[in-house]
Amino acid sequence: MKIVVYSPIRPHRRGVDDELLALIQQAAGGHPVVLVRTEDALRAQGSDAVILYGELPESLWDAFPRLRWLQTKGAGVEGQLYPALVESDVILTNAKGIHAPYCAEHAFALLLGLTRGLGQTIRDQETRQWRARPLIEIGGWTLGLIGMGGFGREMAQRGKGFGMYVLGLDPYCAEPPPHVDETTTELDELLTRADVVMLACPHTPETHHLIDASALAALKPTAYLISVTRGGVVDEAALIEVLQQARIAGAGLDVFEREPLPEESPLWALDNVLLTPHAAGRSQNRPRPTIELFCDNLRRYLEGRPLRNVVDKQLGF
Repeated sequence: MKIVVYSPIRPHRRGVDDELLALIQQAAGGHPVVLVRTEDALRAQGSDAVILYGELPESLWDAFPRLRWLQTKGAGVEGQLYPALVESDVILTNAKGIHAPYCAEHAFALLLGLTRGLGQTIRDQETRQWRARPLIEIGGWTLGLIGMGGFGREMAQRGKGFGMYVLGLDPYCAEPPPHVDETTTELDELLTRADVVMLACPHTPETHHLIDASALAALKPTAYLISVTRGGVVDEAALIEVLQQARIAGAGLDVFEREPLPEESPLWALDNVLLTPHAAGRSQNRPRPTIELFCDNLRRYLEGRPLRNVVDKQLGF
């Protein structure tokens, strides 16, 4: 049973180093493990591969006729939900929960950067200007969470640390998780009550452009929007219009409908926006726990036990 580990070398990602590869080999229990770095090498190893760790481009699907299980490195799987894979009996698992603490920290970094005026202060520092600005306290605010899975729970915990009231919405979460004070089933209620809305949901056909012009119109003029999960959840053109007209206080954005964000995007020049380059899920600690999750699942697979983080390919998460 061949196991293929696809770890392309990219400037913004660490590859699988020798120590982490050894963990996979140990979990494989003698089954061959092959590490590949390029799509050409991935294609060459596909004919007898049963397990793949990484991503499988749609263009290479036919090269993997024996594939039984695909484990992705990230939580988002929309890039893997092409018809051939969705309609197959290949098991798809993801790394949900692993990156949630990093993304939650990043979400609050963006919020604090906006409310404490750090964007303007950095510009003042570059021009050596000593200028005090009005700053905003977030204690006592209502944090509106859209999604109460791993990302939302980590955001809720940090929100409580700042003394916030946490209001959550998630049609797939039956009971309020820890640190969530109240739940609602109505998006408009959450939007009208929240002082800051944090998006913690996956990008699926159901959530595509969930935050559209109508949703943005429901926000308070003093509210902030923080998006660190998937860009397609927000209608970017509608958000740009709202921000340009200052109809909300600001937005912190780590994900976008097109990435990299095009140079011509008006978002670059807006003073009420903080942008980061899809960096929320990064951490010096990220590679090892992601590999450890795969190793745990690999042992489960070889022993015939249920896998963790199985994705419902119809729902998209």
